[in-house]
Amino acid sequence: MTQRETPPMMPLMIDAARLIGATVTEAPAQLSGSRFNSEFLSDAIVDRTLGRREDDLPQYVAAVTLDRIPVLIGALVGSALKTSVDQQVRRYRNQATIARSWLGSDAPNLQLFLTGPSGALRDPAWRQMAAEIEADDRICRKLVWLFEGSPTLEHAKGFFERTFIARPWPAKQLTQQLDSMANISLPDGWEEAVEDPNLDFGGLVERLIELERGVPE
Repeated sequence: MTQRETPPMMPLMIDAARLIGATVTEAPAQLSGSRFNSEFLSDAIVDRTLGRREDDLPQYVAAVTLDRIPVLIGALVGSALKTSVDQQVRRYRNQATIARSWLGSDAPNLQLFLTGPSGALRDPAWRQMAAEIEADDRICRKLVWLFEGSPTLEHAKGFFERTFIARPWPAKQLTQQLDSMANISLPDGWEEAVEDPNLDFGGLVERLIELERGVPE
């Protein structure tokens, strides 16, 4: 029976997601397990479930929650032969189907991130296969990370720029911007006018205009 393994790039991807500023939490173990939700309480299906693990489910798989979105992470191995890659992707679709059975209303949000083998980025055949995988929206959305040699944290961050956790600006820069905004003071009299319960919207606008013109209260 094939042993389930953590995808090799999983630790690097988690570090990159945290560095970007994403909230990373542990996903329920059932998402990367071999049983459907409906099978969990039935001991009669144990033998069939163990058989499915070898024949129909991927060798490399893990589950995580990024910014409250459930994500399966896997790894494609071997050469870019269509028959081999299609078989691997089929197993990941099966895994995603199991994960969706546990997610309830969150099932439509499930995503699958797959990594290619080392050096796949320079292989046109792998790039074509990755494009075909990403175009297939059956069961869940899929994204494929192809890289050269041994990827770095920066390479992993580059992959996440294509995903839902991408930030339009660095988290550190955003914090600095918010801190600088907190130091901005309103013109004299504006704060008192805004907090004046006797001024309706029209009166507030007129009062702010008067303050701009230097008209005393």
